[in-house]
Amino acid sequence: MRNETASQNGISPQQQIALLVFENLAEGVIFTDAGANILAVNSSFTRITGYAADEVIGRNPRVLQSGVQERDFYEEMWRTLKTTSRWRGEVINRRKSGELYPELLSISAVRNVEGGITNYIGVFSDLSERLAQERAVREMRERLDLALDAGGVGTWIWEPGNDRMECDERACELIVGSQNNPPRTFEALLGRIPVYERPRVMDAFMRPTRQQLAFRAEFQVVLPDGTDRHLVARARPHCGETDGVCRVFGVIWDVTERYLREREIRELNATLERRVQSRTADLQSAVAELESFSYSVAHDLRAPLRGLDGFSRILFEDYGERLDEAGRHHLQRIRAASQRLDRLIDNLLKLSRISQSRMERVPVNMSGMAREVALALQSEQPERAAEFVIARQLRAVGDPVLLSALLENLLGNAWKYSSRKERARIEFGSMRIEEEMAFFVRDNGDGFDMAHAGKLFAPFQRLHSSDEFAGTGVGLASVARTVARHGGRVWAEAAKGEGATFFFTLPEQG
Repeated sequence: MRNETASQNGISPQQQIALLVFENLAEGVIFTDAGANILAVNSSFTRITGYAADEVIGRNPRVLQSGVQERDFYEEMWRTLKTTSRWRGEVINRRKSGELYPELLSISAVRNVEGGITNYIGVFSDLSERLAQERAVREMRERLDLALDAGGVGTWIWEPGNDRMECDERACELIVGSQNNPPRTFEALLGRIPVYERPRVMDAFMRPTRQQLAFRAEFQVVLPDGTDRHLVARARPHCGETDGVCRVFGVIWDVTERYLREREIRELNATLERRVQSRTADLQSAVAELESFSYSVAHDLRAPLRGLDGFSRILFEDYGERLDEAGRHHLQRIRAASQRLDRLIDNLLKLSRISQSRMERVPVNMSGMAREVALALQSEQPERAAEFVIARQLRAVGDPVLLSALLENLLGNAWKYSSRKERARIEFGSMRIEEEMAFFVRDNGDGFDMAHAGKLFAPFQRLHSSDEFAGTGVGLASVARTVARHGGRVWAEAAKGEGATFFFTLPEQG
């Protein structure tokens, strides 16, 4: 039926097939007469150029010219066409939208039996996408080359099936020290590796390759001049879908400097560890000697002190009536001074124990401990009108003996320096200061001038005279050492006549 219709229209089946091919070609097609006037175009012409058939039929193909090619270009093209009946090349043309695009153009001249040209047929394809892809690949390769060069990285390809290996210039220089004798096989690479390292390196390469897994191997090579170089290779196996050949694509770079630094650090650490052990032993010996010396001095000092105190007491009791008032006063001051010195020796021993004693870290009920200290203070002076305010559920992690002594010192100080107040108020609590929780002991006592706060935690430094308040100046020094051993910090805020607040932190407090 289709052949009958074609015959009725004057078109043979062969011609109809040719028309179908002409219309459905992916390339654009232009059919012109001998004067290069367009007679027909296919749908791909419209898709590529943007011109519909009725916009170009009867016009010359120069409607597509971009102006990029010079006149000489077209003159040479027409000379070739008339001479050989064919021309093929790349041209930059312009779409209807004004956009320039590259195309691959083939033109054929159609001749009659006498050899005269009757028509021209141009077939072209749009190269824009292909050129863009080629440009992207080229730019990517350039960026990769820059990155590899900047990182001192070489590339290599290995075919395990035939043991063929290819290396770029950088990889060859890393492995053999030059580009003159590149390793052509994996065996050649192993030949540069120390014998004792070869089994490990072979396993690092072979096992993941057989399992088609990416891998990383670090190894040492010996260069022809005898120097060592430490390299790292990273690779990924890939089996081609078309040829079935398995290849390993990899990179390699030099880590010799890092290896030498690490070895130097290890040696320094070993030396430092030996030094630390030696210094620790020396320090332990010195501490033991100091502790022995402290107890010896304390014992040797206490004997004459007790004699001085005892004999002065006997003198006062047996011969006090024979002395006038000034003599008895001087004798009492001698006794007071000897007793104060005895207490000072006790406090010095306690201060040394804080630094030397072994610490344990356990949960401590700070609120309960503070209540015990408060009860002890009140039982010693029940006649005082004093109020203790102790927050509940305050807990910390630390040494219970040291923390108990810390609270005895701080609460004892607050009790002592608020003794001249008609109604004393002493508070123990906690508060958040910036990013940490701090405990505090606050009183409404005499306080002190903050200009002298730097002396507070130094041994034997006092901001009040012994005539005002008794003491040896060791208590707050003990507090500072206890807090320091727990990894915290201690400070104070006060105003003269308005009381004081002592803060301390314990990093592991609950």
